[in-house]
Amino acid sequence: MDFYSKLAGRGSFNKIAALGSIALILAIAATGCGQQKQNVTTMTIDPEGKVTYVIYEDFSEDYYSADELSKMAEKEIAEYNSEYISPKISIEDAEVVEDDDNVRVKLTMTFDSYSDFSNFNQESLFYGTVKEARESGFTVSTGLVDENGDKIPDSYLEDHEDKHIIITDDRARIQAPYGIEYMSNGTTLNGKKEADISAITADTVQLLLSK
Repeated sequence: MDFYSKLAGRGSFNKIAALGSIALILAIAATGCGQQKQNVTTMTIDPEGKVTYVIYEDFSEDYYSADELSKMAEKEIAEYNSEYISPKISIEDAEVVEDDDNVRVKLTMTFDSYSDFSNFNQESLFYGTVKEARESGFTVSTGLVDENGDKIPDSYLEDHEDKHIIITDDRARIQAPYGIEYMSNGTTLNGKKEADISAITADTVQLLLSK
């Protein structure tokens, strides 16, 4: 299922609205942009839990008009931020790039916390200690594996409840604030802190970090 159909089917138009908003602004700028071969939607979480989300997606007016998407983006973000004294979500950067023969929209959004990301996008995301995850109702998997495929020791989670963990059902590439020690089956590491989770078939991804 493509990006647009997935969100429309779930009744969530936040990402698609934001993409449409910048597509309207930058439509003319698409001409002459250089090719970007490695553009992958990426979620970066800093040690305090702030999330930077860089989205790369094709834009097609076959789904919605750019004007409709622009209005949706403005409304969605404004409504969310209006519930707080200071804005929790912002658009940091927007541009149109060419990927092979396709014009793609790149959007960089920041979220004050993992809960802001989760609430706004209607997708599950948790970042905190193992103890905090359990207290929040998450079941931390005992089937996590290390980079060699070896299963996490039976008592490891009980002995290291202060270690941080990322739990999500989003499928963006993840850049973690600390090294990744154990992970869901199917995770591919790109260095110590970056995880490609696109091949995971389980509904939820878990990454246990080194700190």
